[in-house]
This record gives sequence, C-alpha cells and structure tokens, in this order.
Amino acid sequence: MRSDKETDEAPEPVSRREDRNSTNWIANIRLPDGQEIPCTVKDVSKSGAKLGIPDYHALPDSFLLRIIGRDFVCMVKLAWRRGNYAGVRIERVGKVAPPRVQVAAPQPVAASLDQPQTIDASGGVGIPSRRRKPSPF
Repeated sequence: MRSDKETDEAPEPVSRREDRNSTNWIANIRLPDGQEIPCTVKDVSKSGAKLGIPDYHALPDSFLLRIIGRDFVCMVKLAWRRGNYAGVRIERVGKVAPPRVQVAAPQPVAASLDQPQTIDASGGVGIPSRRRKPSPF
C-alpha cells in the first residue's frame, strides 16, 4: 500500500505562490544518521524545490539539503515523491560556515639513516657549513 507521497499518478497542476526557476544544481541530502546522498535540484522557489534522486533511496520526512558550490544549507520537508523525483518544502535556510584554515605544526626534519648526523659547535645537530676557513671579507 502506498501513501500519497509515493504515488506514480500525475496530479493536476498545482497553483504555486512563487514561480519556480529551472536549475540543474548538484546537491547532497544529509540524513539524520549522517549519511549523504547525491542528488540534483531541478527547480527551486522561495518555498520549495524539486529534487532528482533515484527512487531506490528512501527519504525521511525531513532532512538537510546542501547545494554544492553555494554557501547555504536548507532544512526541508518531503512534500511528495514520484519515481526519480521528490518535492520538498523549504523550512529553514542557514549559512554554511567557511572552512577553517588550520596552521600546520612544524614537522621535525627526518634524519637520513644513510648519512651520520653532524654536531655543530653549540652541541646541536645541524647541517654542516660549506665554508671550511674564514672568509677574507
């Protein structure tokens, strides 16, 4: 038995509050368990979107939708599902935090096992100088 969200019958045209703009954005659906499913956004308006997603993926009633290359993420609710398409209502829009730049800690220089380490005058291990005698300058 199928619910009204999963019927394959084409409904009568629905009048919408906002016009939908045709798109072909690549996106990811993030499920509550952290799993991500790739999809495409076929059209979008202020209040909803049509997603292209293979019908073998089960979708929960609400999930996060992140458009790749955009700096926002949407909390959406599933409105309908027909074949390889799903309609969602946009509940909330949030801004994606910019990626954090991590400063790498200095890495110690790996000593070569082929050549013995040299010890400088101060007692530390270092690279020997090329100069062997004092310069006249």
